[in-house]
Amino acid sequence: MKKITLYLLFFLISYSIHSQGVFFNLGKNFSTFSYKNRSEFLEKLKINGVGDAYEIGYTNVLKYKNLKDLKYTGSLTINDFNATAESALSKIEYKTTYLGIQSTVDYQFYESFYFFLSARAGLNFSTIIRGKQMVNDGAYDLVKNKEFSGLVVQPLVGIYAKYYLSKNGYLSAGLNLSKSLKLGNNADNVSINNTQILFGGYFDLIKR
Repeated sequence: MKKITLYLLFFLISYSIHSQGVFFNLGKNFSTFSYKNRSEFLEKLKINGVGDAYEIGYTNVLKYKNLKDLKYTGSLTINDFNATAESALSKIEYKTTYLGIQSTVDYQFYESFYFFLSARAGLNFSTIIRGKQMVNDGAYDLVKNKEFSGLVVQPLVGIYAKYYLSKNGYLSAGLNLSKSLKLGNNADNVSINNTQILFGGYFDLIKR
């Protein structure tokens, strides 16, 4: 898994020197877990929690009918989706980490002096690399669990802001809304609804 991560990082960095820009983001995921076959205990409680989010990627102009405000982004993501539900007698907790590749199309719809706003829509393809379910005093590995392993697709929509700092540098912030769709075996219809808040930096690059 470490080798895969290094190869993906090398690909993103090496490709980005021929692109319009590179960026990195750090933030938080506010997640809610849901699934079909829930116990009477879980039916009464909302299974939600907070996890970390990391993203590194590149952007390039999407040449479509001379619309210069359209950009394509590709990135490597690491997302923690955590959740807890607790009553006076019982407790269930999820701790999961997903490695993914994300692509979006961004449309810049607002520009004022040093401030820019873009709307975005895209997909994230990911797989679980670490995961545990804890029920009271018992712990269960989710990495090989059929409801969590394999390919997960997350359609997302969001908004992305940049604030000009220097000739090539910007501060950035983003808000993404997504819902995971597990491909393959998913008898319990496990899904994760997620609100993601990100902060980071964006850097313009000169094409060679």
